[in-house]
Amino acid sequence: MPENPDSPVQSLRRHLREQLHRHGRLSNQSTYLQAVWKTTGSGARSDCLRRVARHEALAWPASGGTRYAADLQQAARLHDDFAAFTVPPDSLPKDWRRQMEAALVLLDACPDRRVALPVAVAEPRDTP
Repeated sequence: MPENPDSPVQSLRRHLREQLHRHGRLSNQSTYLQAVWKTTGSGARSDCLRRVARHEALAWPASGGTRYAADLQQAARLHDDFAAFTVPPDSLPKDWRRQMEAALVLLDACPDRRVALPVAVAEPRDTP
């Protein structure tokens, strides 16, 4: 059975992709996305970071978030098998803004955002 489309992980993936598509770099300032990021658990956040860490060419200006994104990329490249790379929730920076910016920076570098952060499509039978 696929992941629940309304799970926090699915929702966070969907919102990251949508906000980046609509607002580009300004999505980092979206109060809505900030609220979604803050209320989502650290496990879902680390999963999103893990999924987007393997792509190239970070193009955002230097900041704490881009430095963290570069560190994640470097760590991901050490693993030949994508499934072997993890971002433990307890290793996330304490500053949620830095985490969210790193996710957006890495997602922006992805050639195909739909593949990087897949979102299951809700079927009528998925909801009561």
